[in-house]
Parts: sequence; C-alpha cells; structure tokens
Amino acid sequence: MGMRRTTRSSLPARIAAYVFIALVLVVFTLPTLYAVLTSLQPPQVSLNPVPQWVFTPTLDNFVALFDESSFLGPVLNSVQSSVGSAALALAISAPAAYALSRAGVSSSGATGLWLLAARALPAIGLAVPAYAIFTRVGLSDTIVALLLVYLPFNVALATIMLKVFIDGIPRELDEAAALDGAGPLRTMLQVVLPVARPGLASVTIMTFLFAWNNFLFPLVLTGSQSATIPLVLQKFLGSYTLQWNQVMAGVVLLSLPLIVLGAIFGKYMVGGLAAGSVK
Repeated sequence: MGMRRTTRSSLPARIAAYVFIALVLVVFTLPTLYAVLTSLQPPQVSLNPVPQWVFTPTLDNFVALFDESSFLGPVLNSVQSSVGSAALALAISAPAAYALSRAGVSSSGATGLWLLAARALPAIGLAVPAYAIFTRVGLSDTIVALLLVYLPFNVALATIMLKVFIDGIPRELDEAAALDGAGPLRTMLQVVLPVARPGLASVTIMTFLFAWNNFLFPLVLTGSQSATIPLVLQKFLGSYTLQWNQVMAGVVLLSLPLIVLGAIFGKYMVGGLAAGSVK
C-alpha cells in the first residue's frame, strides 16, 4: 500500500516536471524556429506585419545574402578567426595545464587567481587600448588583431578547464611512459592528451564559440577587410528598413557550424563537462 501511495503521489509531480520541461523547450526553441521560417520566406512575406505561417519556401534569401551583401568575406573571416583562436588557445593552454597539474599547483592558489582574473577582464576595457596599440603597429582591421585580443580570454579559460581534466589522470601513466624512455613532451602528447579528449573537445568548442559569436572586438578592431558575421548582420538593421529575411538567413548560417560541432563533439563535451563538475 505504501508503494502505491508513493507512486500515486509522485505522479502529479512528474506530470508537472514534464510540463515545465516542455514549456522551457518551447521558449528556447521558438526563436530558432522563427529564424528558420523567416529565412525561408519570400521578402514580401517576411515584411508583412501579420505573421504568415503558410508560404512557399525559397532559398532566395541565402542567395541574395552572398550576391548582394558580399557575405562570403565575413564568413571566411569568422572561420579564420574562430579556428585560429581555438588552435592557438589549445597550443598554449595544453602544455600550461599539463605543467601546472604535474607540478601540483593548486587551482585555488595565486596562479588560479591570475587565470581567473585574466578571464574576468572586461572586454571593453581591453578593446579600447588594443585598438590604439594595433593602429600604431599597423595591425588594425586584420585577423591577427582578433587572434591576439581573443588569446588572453581563451587561454585563461582553456588552461583552467584542461588542468581539471589532467588532474584526474593518474600519474602512474606518466611514470610508465618515463620507464619506456618518453620525455615530458612525448608523455603529454602521446599519453596524457589522448586520455583528456573530452576536455580537449570541451575547450575547443568553448574557445571556438567565444570567437565565432563575439561582436564587441570585431566592432572595435575591424573594418571592411576583416569584418565577421555578427558585425555584418548588424548592418542589415537600418534606420528605416529592416531586412529581416536576410538577417534570419545570416543567423541560420551563423548557427550551422555550432550545430555541426555539437553533433560531432557533443558526447565528448557532455562527458568532459560532467567530469569537470565532479572534479
């Protein structure tokens, strides 16, 4: 009887939980659905003040985005800055995290505090002096400027995250590699980092997203030569007209790499974040 009462009493709670989850999913999914539908609507339909749910889908907005708005250049700039930023962050943070972990440096000590302070820097506080410096040295409106300004934020975050994962890897693996004649660099590359693949996947996605979605730094540091997708999309929002169809087509294109990364590295990222939270 007790088990039946417990089951009956928990049923309303479960129903309420499912309803709440469904509402949350609707709230978060509706803007994405609206963006996709608007990107497929003809211009005369998207400009109608009354929402039109029945229409003939078209890819004209995506074609116009590249033909009329020179969208290919910003796409390539975003790819270069995001991939380059993630690669640089991994190249610097992986050895740093391995060294800090094997040296027994605490994440709550002075080193961890400095890394957190670098990650917590206000972006606008770095963008303005970076603009003055890059203008003087001839790096304004370049991808290199974006890579350099993204570096402190991404390296700090990546080092903190990777150190957590490497701390969970037994030191016996290092000792076994040393007995086989492997040095620290070879041990890190061939033994430790392959085991830390969930952490590497998590760090890669998060550093990539930081650069891919960033708006402030491209706004301050770039111009016509190295503008990225978020900066170009803002230009469609004019004072008198709103090209919602092209804006939403750009938003869909901006989201596609994130969906691909999530599909490829999703299982590694979930496992990595779970391991980091337990640690």
